[in-house]
Amino acid sequence: MIKTILVALDGSELAEQAIPITCAIATGAGAEVVLATAIVPHDGWTNGPVVRRWKQEGQVAATAYLKLRRQQLRKRDIRVRGVRVEWGRPHVVIGAIADEEGADLIAMTTHGRSGFARWVMGSVADKVLRTSRKPVLLVHSQDEAQTPEVREIQIKRILVPLDGSPLAESALPFVEDLAVSLHASLVLQDVVVPTPELSAAFLPYSTSILNELQAGAKKYVDGVAKRIAKQGVRVETNVAVGQAAETILDAAKQTGADLIALSTHGRSGPVRWIMGSVADAVIRHSDRPCLVIPARSVRREEEEPEPEVPTTLVAGTEKRLLTMPCTR
Repeated sequence: MIKTILVALDGSELAEQAIPITCAIATGAGAEVVLATAIVPHDGWTNGPVVRRWKQEGQVAATAYLKLRRQQLRKRDIRVRGVRVEWGRPHVVIGAIADEEGADLIAMTTHGRSGFARWVMGSVADKVLRTSRKPVLLVHSQDEAQTPEVREIQIKRILVPLDGSPLAESALPFVEDLAVSLHASLVLQDVVVPTPELSAAFLPYSTSILNELQAGAKKYVDGVAKRIAKQGVRVETNVAVGQAAETILDAAKQTGADLIALSTHGRSGPVRWIMGSVADAVIRHSDRPCLVIPARSVRREEEEPEPEVPTTLVAGTEKRLLTMPCTR
């Protein structure tokens, strides 16, 4: 359950584009919001009167800015528990504040043009994503987007990519709770990724192999969906053939997903597509918000063992392991 959301801001309007979806989640979950920013030290300056003045002025400006955002959010009936301004490296500050405030979710944009904060939101978001043990909500900022005070966000459908591994599925409990809070439905997406060998036209049984693998993938996601549906969550399933990241992005558009929720990494035993690289590509190219749930808490011992036989296809479950037919 989401009780506290930390919103990382850098003083720019682009960074503020994380606010609308944060409001939607906070309203649905009944969560409190903490607004935070980091003041970056000037390179080569560590002490002295000039640095102390910069720090004091930056603290005053940042605090005033966050208090104004707090006032605007409270007018929208969003409970803002406090504002935090700290001096240090942004991703370290954000992580520390998230821990101190007991945040269940960190929300930020992937880009920003900062005033007082002096940090580049894109690189900070990347570092937060790679170091945080908490779920991170990333919003791609758009220059032409409306201001947070005007633009409203609704999350009605959430796309959840799966690869058949416990690590990928570790995102599900958090996403299920979110779906219940927002009265949203889930779309479970699996991708069958053919190897060049299977894609080659000269293979006589490639079509039948793909069909069988798709059937196995559908059985897998339908099984997961059946389990989730028992919790009162509306859920759909979808299986497609193609490259993992591109297929997930296409599925988000085709299903009208408002949010893509995925684990940072996953391994499906006999398969060869690693959720980490897929997640990275999806996050970088998605035109809609991405909710990234770290899978670091899942022990490697829980992963399926590596097979001793070669595979010819990247798929999402051990049951879909299929060797190439022998041709003469």
